[in-house]
Amino acid sequence: MSVINVSAGNEAVLVLADAVANANVATGAVTGLIVPQMQDITINNSTGIFRFKTLDNTAESAVTTPATNQISLNAVVDATSFFGAGNSPAADKLIEDGLFGASKAKTRVYFQVAFDGRDSGSKIFTGSGFISGLAPTVNMDSPVWITPVTIEVDGDFTESAVA
Repeated sequence: MSVINVSAGNEAVLVLADAVANANVATGAVTGLIVPQMQDITINNSTGIFRFKTLDNTAESAVTTPATNQISLNAVVDATSFFGAGNSPAADKLIEDGLFGASKAKTRVYFQVAFDGRDSGSKIFTGSGFISGLAPTVNMDSPVWITPVTIEVDGDFTESAVA
């Protein structure tokens, strides 16, 4: 067994874009927003379960329902990644609007999460969804703006590998 080691600092990558082609980690043709300074990232695939009881059985029965998929992370944000570059038209609307603008406008975002960088064979999760859960915080013990970011995935994750 080998672990996926992200200690190099450039391994776990999240790209957000306004179009599938703009978030293409596999080809290196990224024109979307590469989320900077992530502290952590969680990919959640939670299959729903419907449980029911019948009079002829001493145990519950269960059937699966569609999964709820979500990506959550914490990131140190700067003005450009949070509020956008403001240059219109940008190569990608996410760069123009930033995380806050995309959340406020309810913009569908396309994402790719690279598990262990952009090298050949590296695993990637792809999908689309909507940004929510922004809550920027700053305090004396952490004098930089840190915000949680949630991407509510609309549909399934697609797993692939860098060619």
